[in-house]
Amino acid sequence: MKTASGVELNNDLISKVLQSTEQQNTAPLIINTPSDTLVNLPAGFVTPAGEVIKTAEVRELNGKDEEVIGKANNIGKAFNTILNRAVVKLGDLPITEPLLDSLLSGDRDALMLGIFKATFGNVTQVSTYCGGCNDFKDVEIDVDRDIKVKILVDSVVDRIFTVQGKLSVYEVTLPTGVVQKELATSTDRNGAELTTVLLQHTVLEIDGKPVMGKAQVQAIGLVDRKKIGDEIAKRIPGPQFDDIVIDCSDCEGKVVVPINLGTLFRF
Repeated sequence: MKTASGVELNNDLISKVLQSTEQQNTAPLIINTPSDTLVNLPAGFVTPAGEVIKTAEVRELNGKDEEVIGKANNIGKAFNTILNRAVVKLGDLPITEPLLDSLLSGDRDALMLGIFKATFGNVTQVSTYCGGCNDFKDVEIDVDRDIKVKILVDSVVDRIFTVQGKLSVYEVTLPTGVVQKELATSTDRNGAELTTVLLQHTVLEIDGKPVMGKAQVQAIGLVDRKKIGDEIAKRIPGPQFDDIVIDCSDCEGKVVVPINLGTLFRF
C-alpha cells in the first residue's frame, strides 16, 4: 500500500476542511466495536500558565447528536457541531467553543478522528470507484493503520516559524480552529480568496512589521503566497489525510481511495 499526494491550493488545511461528501450516500459499514475515548493531541493545548495539555476525552455520538448534526447546512458546520457536542474535556478543562477554537487545526482533526473511532470503531469500509472495473468497490480502511499522524515536536516553539520569501521575511503561525471554521464555511469564495483568509490568520509579521489586516496579505506576491501556504501545509500536525492507492483484486488495476473526515463521517 502506498499513498498519493492530495494537496489542493497548495495547502492541506484547505483541502481537508472543504472536501465534499456529496458522492457518499451510504452510512459507513462498521467492522469492529468502538475504541476507547482518550485522544492524544498531536500538537497540544498551551495554557496561559505555559502548561501543555496533550490529551482529551471524547464520547460516542448518539441519536440526539445525529439529529442536531443533520440540521447543519454544510460540512464545516457539521464538523463544528460534532466537536462541540462530543469532546468532553481537554485535560481537566471543561469544553467551551472558544477553547476548541483556540486549538490548532491538527488537534481538532485528531479529536474528530477520536470521535469517529469512539462511535464506529477504527475499521470501516468506504466506497470508491475503480476505472478498470467501471464499478464502485468497497475498500476496508483501518484508520489507525492507514492514517498517519504528524506530531509537533515542541508544542510551544514549533507553532511559529519563519518563511524567507523573494524579498521579504514572514513570521507565520500554524492555523487554529478559528481559521479552520472560516475556511470550511466560506463556500462562496474562490481558491485565491481562501488563501487570503488563511494568510490573514497565520502571517503575523512581514519584515518585522505586524500584519493588521487583509490588505497586507493581498499585497504579498503570488510566489511568496504559494511558498507560505506550502510551508504551512508541511508543518500542520495531526492526521495526514492522503489518498490511499491500492491494487484492485478483480482487475489488478490501481484504485485511489480518498481518505478525509468527509469520507468517514457521512451524515
